[in-house]
Amino acid sequence: MATTRDSLRIGRMPIHFFTIAVIFFGAGVAATPFLVGRVVDFFYQPPILALVHIFTLGWITAAIMGVMYRYVPALTRRPIAYPRIAIWQLALFVIGAIGLISHFANGIWVGVWFSAAILIVSVAMFAANMLPCLYRQFGRGVAETGMFLATCFLLVAASIGFVLALDKSINFLAGDVLTNLAGHVQFAAVGWVTLTICAVSYRMLPAFILPKIQLPKSTVWQLWTLAAATVALGATLLFELPGALLWSVAIGASLIAYMITMGRLMRSRRMPIDFTALHAVAGIVWLVLAVVAGLTLAAVGPQGVAGSRLASAYGAMGLLGWITNFIIGMSYQLFPGFVVRARSTAGWRAVTVAELSIESIRGPVFVSYNGGVALLVMGFLLASKFIAQVGAIGLAIGGIAYSVTTVWTLSFAYRETVPRAANNPLRVLPPERPTS
Repeated sequence: MATTRDSLRIGRMPIHFFTIAVIFFGAGVAATPFLVGRVVDFFYQPPILALVHIFTLGWITAAIMGVMYRYVPALTRRPIAYPRIAIWQLALFVIGAIGLISHFANGIWVGVWFSAAILIVSVAMFAANMLPCLYRQFGRGVAETGMFLATCFLLVAASIGFVLALDKSINFLAGDVLTNLAGHVQFAAVGWVTLTICAVSYRMLPAFILPKIQLPKSTVWQLWTLAAATVALGATLLFELPGALLWSVAIGASLIAYMITMGRLMRSRRMPIDFTALHAVAGIVWLVLAVVAGLTLAAVGPQGVAGSRLASAYGAMGLLGWITNFIIGMSYQLFPGFVVRARSTAGWRAVTVAELSIESIRGPVFVSYNGGVALLVMGFLLASKFIAQVGAIGLAIGGIAYSVTTVWTLSFAYRETVPRAANNPLRVLPPERPTS
């Protein structure tokens, strides 16, 4: 009986994380129009740090954790090591994320580093469940290797963030504040998030588009190169060593190799382009721009007026353009399927993925969201509050529409009722798969 309860607990864990992630995302895009003027003035302000962490922690990290709770056991064919601590890990994550964001918003640094300490505990519990599953395939499987390394980077990034926050109270760190912050960003945004996306997309995208070519063996080396360059750049920034531009070029080259592989897979696809693929393509375009901006930023530095403008634009390209487009696109395929599985596990009435999806909104979301990001980036680069404000409004419209419809989809994992479309007498359900 305990084993069954543990399976149910882990089976619902991705839904919990996805729901939290989408709520944070909706809050973030809704708050952006009210804070974008401050970003244009200067990005390093407590309320802006709060907004950034709504996206990086509440939205991106929660969504990735949800995917890994479902994907890692299925991929490695090994159960989660400690299923009973998963719900506590989730609770600590929510408490730590809300505490960190709220204390950032109010400039209370004691609360920031205390919340960061809670997040470190949560991340350690997450790693305790993920790493034992991934370790046996480390170095052999593409996705397994990337996710193992990325989870280690998450631990490092969380620890550095704690130290940076603690320094605001004790003032013990040497070096430039913005350079130290850049080191934290490299381990979090590149080591944790980008490495995970590269690893997961190597397995997921082919399943969605059915390419005619095989995934090249060089993909594992791309992940290793990205990880090694991230360690080198992060250490270079934190310890003020020479070679930041060199390691930035190495990261850029690794990501270009990733984009080339993704482009080859897309060109050889058997499936038509849908909004999952469209968001993936848009994400790749934003990734190209982010690589160019990142290399330029490594050359000029974030200090000064030009550096501040470029840093803001670089952050928007990476977080909102590249990473968020990828998550939104994948969510169209993954979230309804996870809800179907959760309902089946609970023994509730069956529904289809199509019945759980509101596809009519996807086109307006794509246009409004990506148009908003483009105007936001332009506003940052030109230091135009008006253009940035218009972009933020477009971002909010697309993001809130996505959030509302996605929460509606996820809600059917928590209630036994079915969507209206499921009451159609002519509906056809797919054949049930045998359960083991």
